Amino acid sequence: MAGLGRTIEQTVTTGLREGIDLFNEGQYWEAHEAWERDWMPDRKGPDSGFYKGLIQVAAGCLHYTRRNRRGAVNKWRSGADHLRPYLPTHMGVHLKPSVDSVDGYLKEIGGPTWPNLVMPRIHQE
Repeated sequence: MAGLGRTIEQTVTTGLREGIDLFNEGQYWEAHEAWERDWMPDRKGPDSGFYKGLIQVAAGCLHYTRRNRRGAVNKWRSGADHLRPYLPTHMGVHLKPSVDSVDGYLKEIGGPTWPNLVMPRIHQE
């Protein structure tokens, strides 16, 4: 869904692409920073939840790499919830696989031992 009659090429920003590349390299903090640059000028706009969801999923991944169970759970849960209205695809970004991964992580991380999870990758059209 490109939204508002825009084509995918018109909606994909440099910050969005940069953030996806950084996220896929495991640079979650840097991805958050790239996405925040796009999100901050229009925090109440139609793409607000999309950016907030990406940022929070990245924060959850960062918390996971630091073995912070509570931080990972909280950020993954809120991030996935922000992304759900934009499923399956928004601005050329395939969100469903990432949200499905996060839902799986939330089930696995609740156990008594630390799970060995493979962090998601974000795919674009």
